[in-house]
Amino acid sequence: MSDHAAEVLPEPTLETVASQLCTSQQFLEPVYDRLCREIAQDKLFHRKQWEYIYILRALEQLCVLQPGYSGLGFGCGKEPLAAVMARRGVNVLCTDIEPVEEGDAYWGSTDVRGFFYEGICSWETFEKHVSFRPANMNAIPDDLGQHEFIWSSCALEHLGSLQHGIDFVLNANKCLKPGGIAVHTTEYNVEGDDETFESVGLSLYRRKDMLRLKSLVEDQGHVFLPINFNTGDGELDKYVDLPPYNRNKHLKLIVEEKYVTTSIGFIIIKH
Repeated sequence: MSDHAAEVLPEPTLETVASQLCTSQQFLEPVYDRLCREIAQDKLFHRKQWEYIYILRALEQLCVLQPGYSGLGFGCGKEPLAAVMARRGVNVLCTDIEPVEEGDAYWGSTDVRGFFYEGICSWETFEKHVSFRPANMNAIPDDLGQHEFIWSSCALEHLGSLQHGIDFVLNANKCLKPGGIAVHTTEYNVEGDDETFESVGLSLYRRKDMLRLKSLVEDQGHVFLPINFNTGDGELDKYVDLPPYNRNKHLKLIVEEKYVTTSIGFIIIKH
């Protein structure tokens, strides 16, 4: 499939995931409701929740959420994902930066308890399967092991620049076993390939950035699942949320009063 053809693909689906954007139609699929129940959340039309569902669905579809398998999460924040994985019998290592005084309250962890959620699994199950250690995504330690899968949820765009995020994705593949799966989500600039927002705290990836990343991953010898750039055609897909943001109408939003962004997820299979 050519990159040009990816532009005109039908709307992405969770029934058969690839690398794809957050669109409203995916929230209406039965698989979305089922996985919402697994993370013990009511369905919200919110891109952050979509990222959790997308990551779980991708890992599920590629058959790595199996008892006895191991997974490694980067920049795990306060995600419910590790608890779901533990419930499925997966051994999980969560990593994150250590909290900093001026940092976003969502990021930074010191203890595995930050990833435990009542209603997803018991504490006994969670404690058995989930561990934590601090790790800098810009300098991934060499002793994190190799796993059946790795993931990150909207973390790589906060690493200092577009290139820092790309470098992270490429470097993180060392933590996969052959045949292992990487699933990442990040910020996607939906309005063209020219100007974008790039700063120490946040960078928005354009279509050309994603295609460049895909090419670099393929240069490593790995598979990067085809990217569906379809942005959706529903009412919510055309709505751009403005501050203060809406908790249940938040698929696309404006950044710096100029750039419209949404979430994109992508999948790598290690050779």
